[in-house]
Amino acid sequence: MRARRALILILSLLGASAAADTVYNRDGLVVEVSAGSRQDWNTGQRQHTRATAITFQGKTLCGNDVTDLLYPDGNGPPRRAFYCPNGAMALDGAGVLAFFTSGSADTVLAHLQVVNGSLRAQRVDVSKDPGRNKVQVTRFLDARLPGWTRVETAWNETVLIRHAPLQANNLGPGRLLDIDGDVAYLAVPAGSKVIEIEPTKRVKDAYGYMQIVPAVTKFVPTPTAFRVVRLADGRELARWEAKDTCQQLPAMQFDPGSSSVSSKIDVPYEDLPAWRAKALRFTPGPPGKATLRMTPGVELPHKPHCTPA
Repeated sequence: MRARRALILILSLLGASAAADTVYNRDGLVVEVSAGSRQDWNTGQRQHTRATAITFQGKTLCGNDVTDLLYPDGNGPPRRAFYCPNGAMALDGAGVLAFFTSGSADTVLAHLQVVNGSLRAQRVDVSKDPGRNKVQVTRFLDARLPGWTRVETAWNETVLIRHAPLQANNLGPGRLLDIDGDVAYLAVPAGSKVIEIEPTKRVKDAYGYMQIVPAVTKFVPTPTAFRVVRLADGRELARWEAKDTCQQLPAMQFDPGSSSVSSKIDVPYEDLPAWRAKALRFTPGPPGKATLRMTPGVELPHKPHCTPA
């Protein structure tokens, strides 16, 4: 009841109407998710809202003490952060996956389970690189595989999470197009990257003191690409890149229900596998020998008023 009242209070402050649904209730662990909508005071349009409340034995998991749950090893933020749930999903009796966010710390993805009457949380790393172990949005996405869930990192990498036994596989950069057998196809939109022109260096100033001169960097455009990776370990098997940076992906719906009615969509979510099968040709082979190419006659759209770099 405390969780439900908290949801109602939050959504009422937002001017939203919503109804809470219990998505998990087992061994004292209860997860309620409330979806609704509110009127945007600036635009007058309706906006969808979503709030999550998690309780264990009647106590709400929201506050400074959640830091101890998420970081029992003591390796958490320098200060005890105020964590609250921001999205959760049940894992068919195998516990709950939940995002916990704080205004003073990074979002944490955790697996919650009740073991021998005690609540345990296992942090789920989305990358082996600590500097890239950050999520992009706190949403659980369709993985195109039963018993799996997809999340995306802040570095635009796709991560597939197997529910049981729990395992997170980082597939690297790109948005999920399709899964065929033991490989996944990813689309990498055209973008940019930072390159270092001159490294950081130490020089003496006019007074003989050593000074640090920052590195000189610049942004360079990167082309649209497609990748084929192995599901088991995320290893890239083959890659295709556009010839110039003006070629771009069609307007693709990478997540079901992610676009507004007014958005232009060339390839809806349910049609992505068929588009992939028509547009890409993957030839398996030993490491370094597999190939990926575009099907003859298939052309990517050209960005308007774009001059190739």
